[in-house]
Parts: sequence; structure tokens; C-alpha cells
Amino acid sequence: MPLGAARFGLGGADLGKLELIQTQSASGGATVDFTSIKESTYNVHFLTYNDLQTATNSIYTEIRLSNDSGSSFETSNYDRAVQFNGINGTFGESRSTSADRFSVLAFTAANNPMTGYVYFYNLGDSSKYSFISHQNAVNIESSTVGWNYFGSQVYHQAETIDAMRIMNSGSSVNFTSGTISLYGIKDS
Repeated sequence: MPLGAARFGLGGADLGKLELIQTQSASGGATVDFTSIKESTYNVHFLTYNDLQTATNSIYTEIRLSNDSGSSFETSNYDRAVQFNGINGTFGESRSTSADRFSVLAFTAANNPMTGYVYFYNLGDSSKYSFISHQNAVNIESSTVGWNYFGSQVYHQAETIDAMRIMNSGSSVNFTSGTISLYGIKDS
């Protein structure tokens, strides 16, 4: 067997395989909760959001984590280091060491589809911080302005995370369409 083959599933193992946990429609509400994320099964989770839209402009697409199966969602201990670039040549960053949620996408115009992905690390490990890395497709704000958001963020509280909430502008703007899917990545 070639060096490293077993690690990548070439020796009969099925490592790195995406296993669907749940797909939900985002239509009709400002939040989508995943309350059964199989955190004890997977060390890495992968979330995709496709064709998310709103009827009015929204400022952020965001994520909060839960340590009590979604009865409540954490509102502190998030750090953010995100970069963005615009189709008009603009570049910038969004940083915080005192955020109350993860922000994975800034400003979206009404009826403009949003698409992207988020990797989650260590959600089920009570001895480690939970991290995310993410990127979205270019989100068009107007004919001359569109943004791509990408970066890494950390929830700097070591505890077991067993649920997550995807929300739009702090739960104040409803999604009108789209789907969100959560996967586990098999590692053993």
C-alpha cells in the first residue's frame, strides 16, 4: 500500500467521506436550528448553504453554537478574523475578539442568492475550543458591488457543542428560500 493510502481511504478504509446529518429548508423564518449534530461521532462537520434569499436587505448571515441541545445559544466568546474582497477591487477585513456570534457573510441585497460553506472543528470535544473556516460565493449587492467573505473564527470556550443556529441579521430578517445541509466527515 502506498505511503498515506490508508489515511485517504485507498486501503479499503472510508475516511474523509461526507455523511449527511440533515438538510433543512430556510424558507419562512430568520433561523434554522440543527439540534442533533452527532458531535460524538464526528470531529469535523461541513455545512453548506445554497440559494439563501431574503425579501429585504440583510446585514449578516451568522451562526451561534449551543451546549444544551439548542435550548439556548451562546452569546459571547466568539473571535473573528475574516477577509472580504469586492468585485470593484475593494479589499478589507472584519476582526473581533468580543463577538456574540460567528459572521460568515456580510451584506446581502434582497432576492439575491447566497451560497457558501463552513467547516466546524472540535464541536464534540469538551477539552478544545471550537473553530470554523468558511467561504461564500460572490454575493452581488448591486451591479457594481459584490462581496466574497472568507476566514476563520473560534468559539473560545472549551465545552461540548451539540447544536447550532444559522440566522440572518441576528434573527431579524426572514429567509425566503434556500437550503442548508449539515454533514459529518468520517475520520475513523
